[in-house]
Amino acid sequence: MEHPSNDDQCKSSVVVTYGNQVTDKVKERSRDQREPLPGEPKCVICNRYGEYICDETDDDICSLECKQTVLCRVANTQLPVNLPPPKRLTATDECFYVRDSGSQSGSVFLSSDQTELLRSRLEIHVKGDLVPPPILSFSSCNFPQKLLQNIEAAGFEMPTPVQMQAIPAALSGKSLLVSAETGSGKTASFLVPIVYLCANFRFEQFRDRKKPLAMVLTPTRELCIQVEEQAKLLGKGLPFKTALVVGGDAMARQLHRIQQGVELIVGTPGRLIDLLTKNDIQLDDVKIFALDEVDCMFQRGFRDQVMQIFRALSQPQVLLYSATVSQDIENMVSSMAKEVAVVSVGKPNRPNKVVKQLPIWVESKQKKQKLFDILMSKQHFMPPVVVYVGSRLGADLLSNAITVTVGVKALSIHGEKSMKRGEI
Repeated sequence: MEHPSNDDQCKSSVVVTYGNQVTDKVKERSRDQREPLPGEPKCVICNRYGEYICDETDDDICSLECKQTVLCRVANTQLPVNLPPPKRLTATDECFYVRDSGSQSGSVFLSSDQTELLRSRLEIHVKGDLVPPPILSFSSCNFPQKLLQNIEAAGFEMPTPVQMQAIPAALSGKSLLVSAETGSGKTASFLVPIVYLCANFRFEQFRDRKKPLAMVLTPTRELCIQVEEQAKLLGKGLPFKTALVVGGDAMARQLHRIQQGVELIVGTPGRLIDLLTKNDIQLDDVKIFALDEVDCMFQRGFRDQVMQIFRALSQPQVLLYSATVSQDIENMVSSMAKEVAVVSVGKPNRPNKVVKQLPIWVESKQKKQKLFDILMSKQHFMPPVVVYVGSRLGADLLSNAITVTVGVKALSIHGEKSMKRGEI
């Protein structure tokens, strides 16, 4: 079957559907659409009211005319790209048998001894009954080809240790408490199962139902943005849409996005509570509830808000991720799920090995001068650098002093700065 060319794609007719029903009120021309009200989404082409969402590009549009314009732009920019060959990892001194990828199940066969040896070498620690063995490749999970392509496009050629164990455990339906270092690939270890399970659910069961199927909470707006961007990359080309619910953006736009139909909601606890309190959002189809940086959520006092959101759900699978695991976190996960598998990678409750920590003893009056010396040292100064202070005024004064004294461009960030000012 031949695929239409870019020109044919632009000239073809455009039909907007919802489920199996073709809508009869879709605006044909942009001139037929009204101007947006404050907080409402805007069309990416003409800035009129973005009443619809383009399925192919995830953009807000006002009419079929603007949708066709968006598709033409995308078609004209999708040129072939010569990618470098994938990097090959060096072989280790241990070998494990992997069934041929052409087999029906595509699963990895490891004996119990091989499983324990692999976990020991990768510092993977598991507590719980019937936890699946680690995977050695993403293809062993029987993911659809499109998801495998998206995983590779996201930069994952081989699963990291936390992904090796957490992905098959999550796919088995188990609730998890995962402890892993920052930078270990833990975000993808819960997003990959979420994307697969949500897309598979839409394909096989209720394609016309657009209630959210999964929810991810993180403690900060910035982390939510990162998580949603990675989720969109992993779900590209699949029946998988996301909604970002954070402060700093218009709530009306976020509500509109959810009402248009999404599979995943990514948000902060406070903003999500605010949205759920003021609007009727049906969450009875949410099957996966993931919490990232749980220890940070506890430090920020989000525990009660998290539990309030959880109680609005109908017994979902729970995936909790934390750099450290305290007794309070264990108590919370026990209250959410009866049977929880605990997965930890590396030595628990230890600082990240890739971060070098060096204490320097300095007299209180000499701290600022010592900082200037470090910033002027070619040996020690490796930008970018983050300096934490105790107050907003201190941040403003120190950033100005660094710029004047050292000649290094410095910017202060705190709660009184605007969102755009804080995005570097």
